[in-house]
Amino acid sequence: MRFVLFALILLGLNAPADAQPAWASGEPIVEARLVSELSQAEPGRTFHIGLHQVMPEGWHTYWRNPGDNGLPVEIDWTAPAGVSIGGIVWPAPIELPLTDEIMDYGYKGEVTLPMPVTIDPGFAGDSVTLIADATWLVCEDICIPEERTLELTVPVGEAAERDEAGYWTIRAALDAEPMLADDLDAQMGLTSGHVVLDLGGGDLVRDAVEWRNLRFFPYEAGLIRHAGPQEVQRDGERVLLVMEPGYAADDKLQSARGGVLSYDVNVGGRWQRHAVAVSPEPASRTPAVAVANTGGADAGSLPPSLPWLFVLAFGGGLILNLMPCVFPILSIKVLKFVQVAHSDAGQVRQQGLFFLAGVLASFVGLAALLVGLREFGLPVGWGFQLQVPVVVAVLALLLFAIGLNLLGAFEFGTRLMGLGSGLTEKPGWRGAFFTGVLAVVVAAPCVGPLAAGALGLALTQPTPVVLAVAAALGLGLAAPFVLFSFFPAMLRVLPRPGEWMVVFRQALAFPMFASVIWLLWVLSIQSGPTGVLLAGIAMVALGLAVWANRGNGAVWKSVAFVALAVSVASTVWVARIPEAAAQQTASGSERFEPWSQARVEELRAEGRAVFVDVTAAWCVTCQVNKLRVLHTEDIQAAFDRFDVAQLRADWTNRDETIAALIAEHGQAGVPLYLLYPAGGGPAQVLPTVLTKSDLEQALDRASRRNG
Repeated sequence: MRFVLFALILLGLNAPADAQPAWASGEPIVEARLVSELSQAEPGRTFHIGLHQVMPEGWHTYWRNPGDNGLPVEIDWTAPAGVSIGGIVWPAPIELPLTDEIMDYGYKGEVTLPMPVTIDPGFAGDSVTLIADATWLVCEDICIPEERTLELTVPVGEAAERDEAGYWTIRAALDAEPMLADDLDAQMGLTSGHVVLDLGGGDLVRDAVEWRNLRFFPYEAGLIRHAGPQEVQRDGERVLLVMEPGYAADDKLQSARGGVLSYDVNVGGRWQRHAVAVSPEPASRTPAVAVANTGGADAGSLPPSLPWLFVLAFGGGLILNLMPCVFPILSIKVLKFVQVAHSDAGQVRQQGLFFLAGVLASFVGLAALLVGLREFGLPVGWGFQLQVPVVVAVLALLLFAIGLNLLGAFEFGTRLMGLGSGLTEKPGWRGAFFTGVLAVVVAAPCVGPLAAGALGLALTQPTPVVLAVAAALGLGLAAPFVLFSFFPAMLRVLPRPGEWMVVFRQALAFPMFASVIWLLWVLSIQSGPTGVLLAGIAMVALGLAVWANRGNGAVWKSVAFVALAVSVASTVWVARIPEAAAQQTASGSERFEPWSQARVEELRAEGRAVFVDVTAAWCVTCQVNKLRVLHTEDIQAAFDRFDVAQLRADWTNRDETIAALIAEHGQAGVPLYLLYPAGGGPAQVLPTVLTKSDLEQALDRASRRNG
């Protein structure tokens, strides 16, 4: 359903504690209706209707290019046969700065979005009923998706008749549409690392015209940095608008350069806003640009904080090696190192490099997928792959297969078991590479200390920075093994191969089975008992396939093939279980209420401090914090003593609102702990690894009403 795309962001930029949001009661924020310029339409004639929106003070909706955040209005029409409706005619937008780094484009107060309607000459009906399924995002300090079904009936007769109110409303919107200026020559290109809009002619060079506040609104995202400065410079008789490049400036300049040029003109002592559409040609000359005066960095330069971001990401990757969900998988690689360490150090180095390649490819691939989904408006966060129940089921089956292999139930090389577990156990580069891949898939949701902040900051940067930070995280995860493989002196401390390796190999099966139990518990929360039943059937069928494959003859092979097919089908069937069947039992404590922003506001209005635990069943760090800190008697007593309310936002299944809450506070995933003080003010973000003493002190400070 397209409505999901609109549940983007809770921007929560320091909202006052006593605010009573209009959306808390579920009432619509935007007043919306359809208007027509005709009270009676005529067959064979085109006329305009419009979506008229009225927004409360401080709220806004979005233009066709919403800027750094948001989504434009979208409408699905239902119309009679013989009636066609054209696209939205967009009035010129205004700038909507949210922070120094975030700029949106849209409308405030009131806006009408016209659309042409054409009735075929042979239309025989006496009226036209148009039904609009419209969706939009309306934002203030927060963003609320709204969906409305609107209906408009226009009589049809021999002659058109004007609807005076509707006509002038729509005419004003059509007049606000920026039109191409015939006398304006526009070119655009990259000069000295900046996007330069090179303009000649029109009002901008007429001596009698006084103008100011020249701004360019591109039709597509990625061409310029929306929140960046736009500096006006002169090059002879031409005007240059110098802008910082966006993340896709090189690609966009090859095709999509159009946009709206807005400026103020002094008419009789009063400044009036003008807007024209421009469609610049590729730059045919290199203008003289004073880059130093733009205040922007050259394309490709990094903000000063980014080196520290990479250090944080690298440290976060190192810590991932200690996560209980990752350690058993990495132990397999240690076992392989032991097998060859004393006979072929060169092979160990080769395996270390391929393990690194698998880790880097997986981390960068996950980051690229996350960025791509966000470009389509989906509010996903780091670790999103384990929010898909079928992925959890596949991982559980894969780790179960690896456990069987470690116990010696089967050996690889058979036609049956060319599965993912075989890839991790294969000798040479393939085994090393796919061990790295599997380690990342399991490790990625465990956003531990350092990594959470690094990923959260990275996701506010251009795509190359996001990918670079993901690569730094991968370097941290792989660093111990690469270091281990490249220094022979370290290899000599390993014991020589022997009988102990068989025992060690078999012992590693049990951490694998423990990981399987954890994944099944996650699946039980996401898909309920049915999901666990299907996963159990898949594992039993896989065990049968392994056992039958040992037999000789066509009958045994057929049994193995059928069992394997049942295992695969049962796993895939998990995807068909509705999310509504999920049983949200991950809270683990009756003391925690379900989170909602409205509930936070209610509790703060009562003068109470509020603690919010943003968690997920698949997050190992979250579960450790609950066992060691949050659910202990002394910490629960501290919550009571300081009268701090406890809310829990469970992100085990996909939830766009919780994803937006995470992004709002500069994080990439869970755990996230927020503590709203009783005296008002923004939430404090607590460390991802909690300690009893630190949490109790934070609760004490937050409970003081004087802040």
